[in-house]
Amino acid sequence: MELSVIKTDWIVMDQIRTIDKLRIVSTLGRISNPEVKEVNSVLKETFID
Repeated sequence: MELSVIKTDWIVMDQIRTIDKLRIVSTLGRISNPEVKEVNSVLKETFID
């Protein structure tokens, strides 16, 4: 029996950092395309506009 767990997480925009892919040990999950668009929108609003 496979259980699916849905978890709500937050992105703290001023704590986003870039790292080398070699440092990533495991993946915690993925975000959907609409979520990517929303994050990009907030980043643009925060840092560009």
